[in-house]
Amino acid sequence: MKCLTHEQLIAYMEDRLSAVNKQKLESHLDHCSFCQKQLEQWIDHLEETVETSWENTLSEDLDQKIISTLSPHPVRVLNRANPMPTTSLWKKRSIIIMKRVTFAAAALTVVVSSGMLISPTFASYVHAAFTSSPIDKTAPEATESNDLRQMAYDIGIRKAAQNGFAQPVNKSTTDQGITLEIKEVVADPLRISILASVRDENGKPLEIFWQDMFARTDQEPIFTIKDQKGNILLPAHPSDTSKESIHNPNEEWDSARNTDGFLFLNRELRSYFGDLSKVPDELLVEFDIKKMGDTKGNWKLSVPVDMKKAKATTKTHEINKSYTTPQGLKLDVKQITFAPSGVEMVIDRSDAEDKRRKDYSYELVDDRGTVLGAWDSKEILRKASKQRNVIDGLKWRHSLPMESGSRDFHYFQPIDPSTSISFRLGSVYTEESAAFRATLDLDRIEKAPVTAEDQGDRFTFKKYEYVKDANRVVDVEGFDDGAYSFNTDGTATKLEGYHLAFEGMLGEEAAAMSPFRAYWSITDENGKKYDDVQYFIDRTDYKNGRAELTGSLIVLNIEPFPKQLTITATKRMVEHRNVDWDIPVLSEK
Repeated sequence: MKCLTHEQLIAYMEDRLSAVNKQKLESHLDHCSFCQKQLEQWIDHLEETVETSWENTLSEDLDQKIISTLSPHPVRVLNRANPMPTTSLWKKRSIIIMKRVTFAAAALTVVVSSGMLISPTFASYVHAAFTSSPIDKTAPEATESNDLRQMAYDIGIRKAAQNGFAQPVNKSTTDQGITLEIKEVVADPLRISILASVRDENGKPLEIFWQDMFARTDQEPIFTIKDQKGNILLPAHPSDTSKESIHNPNEEWDSARNTDGFLFLNRELRSYFGDLSKVPDELLVEFDIKKMGDTKGNWKLSVPVDMKKAKATTKTHEINKSYTTPQGLKLDVKQITFAPSGVEMVIDRSDAEDKRRKDYSYELVDDRGTVLGAWDSKEILRKASKQRNVIDGLKWRHSLPMESGSRDFHYFQPIDPSTSISFRLGSVYTEESAAFRATLDLDRIEKAPVTAEDQGDRFTFKKYEYVKDANRVVDVEGFDDGAYSFNTDGTATKLEGYHLAFEGMLGEEAAAMSPFRAYWSITDENGKKYDDVQYFIDRTDYKNGRAELTGSLIVLNIEPFPKQLTITATKRMVEHRNVDWDIPVLSEK
């Protein structure tokens, strides 16, 4: 099964698929991170639309705006006759967002019926949303502008466009009956966003470019960025410093697609320029596409990007304040940069005493204590993360190695530079000693689960399965229970090995980070160590300051099959909360 189309994802969210097709789609989503990402982006846009639709509450077209916001999601989607099976995190989140939309509709129904707002059209629409009947197609639809000021998913890009930094392009190229059009671009020294579309000869939107651009087998670069002299610009290093090379030259670009078929192509620009003052006055983004889907052709476009206005608006403020925490982590807050589409914080860190693994969180607050943005370690589980107002889609978000430590780059959605801003350190995470040990009798664990605990970290190991399948390569539609890895040809391989289920809760002082990949060691009764282990997380939660995890591990290449497995950990991550350090980073003008 190939990656899902946008229409298939929408049909799933609207509960319009048959039971068989729904099961196939969910099986694909459970194992395809690319399609999960597209669904997440669509849900993010929906959630953001719901939150921002109140800004013009008393406008004349209020009912049209609300109807436009709610129209794709009748409440019947949530009223299933049979209980839903246990879902993945992305699936649970989609239902939560839909419930929020539904609750908004219920609240507005009360407002309408109480006479605070009089709109028979809207009242009948909300009534239809709560019935099993199709929603009235004659309900008015809100007019939507086809530009980045209204359509951009990203808050910072949309604000930059609304503030006059959008540049119309309106260039197109056609080959083999397929037209690539670049409509608009927003760019500043931190990042770039391009609004595009791919359509057939009848003007119908096509998904082929959107999917193929990030295919695992696509080795041809689609984009080239040049300066005004025609010199090719190259990023200083990959976005992920753990990679030795970039297998897919297009993976630095992030993409999204809306229901009207428009593409949003985004990437960071910071990695091209170590010094933001060296950003040229003009950039050229060149498209060179040799194939769309199964159609070979030649689609070339050169998009000029004027950087002068954005450069003049981008301001960097030096801070240069340092502090060494009681845990031995030295932080040097270097600078803050305000650009039209976002804010960049640069922080140097080093270990003052030892080489234990360390990390940190912090907040940016105004003079009233309002949190304008917050950063947390990327290792923290999502539900426990303190991050706020962070630019999630910016792939160049990492630490650069330095002689004495590393330099961290953190990115936030736009913050008003005219207010007073302070840096407030939150938590420090440090690596500490542990003595976790669980010995598993593989012949008995099905009937007698094993629980082990150390310093409040408690894990229970129970159900297992030994998978050995001669016909391991399957199409996605052939998925059943189990874990898979993807192949470059689009098929998947069921992992052979020992599948062991576990559930756990971390101690109160433990950092809400998954401990197994970094610290668990697995040996058998003869002392043989198994390094080829993969971990899969089915569920995470964070309650009363403690992280909960449910998942499974797979020991590969386990033959001959052992009688016992022993899981040990000699280290764990601990969170030191409320570290006291607060400094001004920008004074009110």
